[in-house]
Amino acid sequence: MEKVCIIGAGWSGLAACQVLHARGIDFDCYEAGSKVGGNWRYLNDNGMSSGYRSLHINTSKKLSEYRAYPMPKDYPHYPDHVQIAQYLDDYVDHFGFRESIAFRTSVTHVEPAEGGGWTVTSQDRDTGVETTRHYGSVVVANGHHWDPRDPEPAFPGADTFTGTQIHSHYYKVPDEYAGKRVLVLGFGNSASDIAVETSTVSERTFLSIRTGGYVFPKFMFGKPGDDMISPFITRVMPRETQRWVMALLLRMTIGKVTDFGLPKPGHKLFNSHPTVSESLLPRLGHGGLSVKPNISHFDGDTVHFTDGSSEVVDTVIYSTGYKVSFPFLDESVMAPTDNDVSLFHRVVDPQRSGLYFVGLFQPLGATTVLAEAQSHWIADLLQGKAALPSLSEMRKEITRYKEKLAKRYITSKRHTMQVDHYPYLAELRGVRRRGAKLAKKAGGTLAPDYRPEEVSIRIGASPEVVWDLISDVTRMGEWSPECRRCHWRGDKRGVGSKFIGINRRGWVAWITSNTVEQWERGKSFAFHTTTNGVRWGYRLERDGQGGTLVTEVWDVSGQNTGQRKRTASFANSMLGGYENHTEELREGMRMTLERVKAAAEQQGRPLSSVQDTARSGALVTEAVEVDTAA
Repeated sequence: MEKVCIIGAGWSGLAACQVLHARGIDFDCYEAGSKVGGNWRYLNDNGMSSGYRSLHINTSKKLSEYRAYPMPKDYPHYPDHVQIAQYLDDYVDHFGFRESIAFRTSVTHVEPAEGGGWTVTSQDRDTGVETTRHYGSVVVANGHHWDPRDPEPAFPGADTFTGTQIHSHYYKVPDEYAGKRVLVLGFGNSASDIAVETSTVSERTFLSIRTGGYVFPKFMFGKPGDDMISPFITRVMPRETQRWVMALLLRMTIGKVTDFGLPKPGHKLFNSHPTVSESLLPRLGHGGLSVKPNISHFDGDTVHFTDGSSEVVDTVIYSTGYKVSFPFLDESVMAPTDNDVSLFHRVVDPQRSGLYFVGLFQPLGATTVLAEAQSHWIADLLQGKAALPSLSEMRKEITRYKEKLAKRYITSKRHTMQVDHYPYLAELRGVRRRGAKLAKKAGGTLAPDYRPEEVSIRIGASPEVVWDLISDVTRMGEWSPECRRCHWRGDKRGVGSKFIGINRRGWVAWITSNTVEQWERGKSFAFHTTTNGVRWGYRLERDGQGGTLVTEVWDVSGQNTGQRKRTASFANSMLGGYENHTEELREGMRMTLERVKAAAEQQGRPLSSVQDTARSGALVTEAVEVDTAA
């Protein structure tokens, strides 16, 4: 097994380190700061952490501690950042993997390596020296609370505001707001903490809330509030019953949020991430904090609100969340759109072999335990104890997950990766069990962390033009290097289509049936060859220069045992082994894409001329960038 690269040594990265260390998997962890802890290391010298001096965890010690290493018994129910930082230091030293962490080292670039694996470039932050190493897999745990998101778009007149505007990411202590008039925009945990804290020293603090929501206290009936959340309640009890029970508990313990001047929630309980605060409602009840609606516009030193009111303000603190960012990954590898990242069960990149993400979720619960569970699944995949399903099955799971989010949560960038603590733990246990069965069924024929073969090429034509070519299966013989004579049979394009052909070696004549599984003009085309279990697919992405990045995918993970044995037998008897078969396959895919490129870029020439040029080897490909990835 090749060495693994782990990026980040916060809550999630440390969980990955501990699990891989315990499972005997060799790894290097890169941490930009001089100590572990991420946001829990106050004034962290990594330059990215956002913790403030009064920060405490908002899930209880019982829920937040790693299952492999409980927090000290003398810790309070909700420890502060100093105690959490010490706990994380003790965690690292207890399991003995500190030597595997490279401190003051930033990962600057991660890219797929030719022939498989990943090339990782890191930089020593003190000397500036860059180092490039090869790894079999990469675990991304850089967090998603470090790249602040300002209001989008900016409020009218914001550029003329005479006061100070900052993001809550940069807030540390309330002292500098003494005697000032402060406006905090947002209704999350940080916004509530900052508004309450500044209100104790400011002349006046206003909390501007764009959308109403629910406030959960940290304690209910003398116990941590999340003690009320159990596996039974969140997994077995119907959601409407869950809402009724929790609403009753909230009414009994704190009353209605509208009694404290907060706007009435415009959504059902659990349809948005709640605010957890023990001090917000009392502070509102004491009159030390005023609630305002959303900002309308700025005018000099005055902030106007959507209800027509206005206030003179010295400082505006935007608690408007964060962007999900991976500056070390090219957009061709991973490009989040509005915090939306398509991962199989929130961990596995279906398109890229050996690329995993830990802690990339917004939990109704604690990060630590969930990150541990994710890391155990990754270790299963790395050690061959579990395998992944087919590409199409992974895509279906991702689609189902997004559909569930859309049905449950209000539309927001903060609700693109929500998970519930206990249901998600059960989900990960299930995917590990199913992965173990797949690995056993494969019997070692497929690699334990199998990914489809992929080849990419840039074509100087629009995605629509390229799509029209590759989706026309009547022209299969023009593209495929395997097909010397291909005859299309059937009355519908793609669906149920059949081919009779002789391959380029002149060895085999075949009839094959195909079923189209994905069909979106200008974006994707994929079909399943039902006779041998192979899936072929094409992904199309605009390259920003009027052209298209086309990726062809060959996936045999859906083959049954008989189909897999026949493929292996053919590879061994005719091609001298599976490696030769795979290499020939990649070359064939590359040739296919070059032929499509010739036809797409030379639409004005007769097709026969284009075809003759392509097959004669006279194609000019110096400017063609071709990437292959196992």
